[in-house]
Amino acid sequence: MMMSLLHMRHFIAVAEELHFGRAAARLGMAQPPLSQSIKRLEERLGFPLFERTQRMVRLTAAGRVFLQEARRTIAQSEDAVRLARRAASDDLAQISIAFVSAALYRLLPRAIRAFHEVWPETTIRLDERSTEAQLADLAGGDIDLGFFHPPIKTVDGLAVELIHRDKLVVAAPSHHPLALSNRCRLADLAGHDFIMFPHPQGPTLHVKITNACRTAGFVPNVVQEARQMHTILSLVAAGLGVSLVPLGATTMKIAGVAFIPLIDAPADLAWELAMGWQPRGARKALRSFLETVRSTSHELKFEP
Repeated sequence: MMMSLLHMRHFIAVAEELHFGRAAARLGMAQPPLSQSIKRLEERLGFPLFERTQRMVRLTAAGRVFLQEARRTIAQSEDAVRLARRAASDDLAQISIAFVSAALYRLLPRAIRAFHEVWPETTIRLDERSTEAQLADLAGGDIDLGFFHPPIKTVDGLAVELIHRDKLVVAAPSHHPLALSNRCRLADLAGHDFIMFPHPQGPTLHVKITNACRTAGFVPNVVQEARQMHTILSLVAAGLGVSLVPLGATTMKIAGVAFIPLIDAPADLAWELAMGWQPRGARKALRSFLETVRSTSHELKFEP
């Protein structure tokens, strides 16, 4: 019977909190995937670990025994990682990462937390830069890894991987008529002032948004432009217009902004994020971080 350390970590968190919501917050994940993880673990074991009612969660007798063994297994795995890390101590110094702001919404913070569970002694140096600046720095060896918006021009020796696609949602002032609806069509945005990022910052997505609006029967009336998502949402909160933003931006929780699902967006209308690095001579820590980013991106696909 195969079970992962991740399942055990999930179980330990729920067993210690005796509350799925608090355990999910502690793990930095949404509650539904955590509940599914515990369900799969119980199915593999063939017996329940928890007794669940509407008011409480508690361990079964088998769950109490399993908790002791799970803690021991996790401790042993951490010891193994620690010993292996010492053997690779020449690879622990630093990873230099540049990013566009979209990487901070959900993907990068979670990936860094997961990475530091295994490589706590590795320093990650972060620097926000434009896509163009990142490509130059990657080519010159000034950074180890970049997170940017595709597509990009070809750079010799650079590996590029699309890692995340975030669907777009409508951001509107909380007092706006659109905020009263639980869903929105592109045509509903006709006649409303738009707040967008500058065309040079993301020309491909900028054109896709404009074309999608035209297909819906209108040309967006852009009254304000801003580079930072926090600024865009602040302008929305001020009542200056509406915007199309990535789903991940909803985690920013800016007062006065309502987010409405967009139900008829074209399939290619998404906020894309790619990572790029020089594979030649990539160190162990960097390769491990790349795998962490991939697994984190996979988890995000199954979260609302």
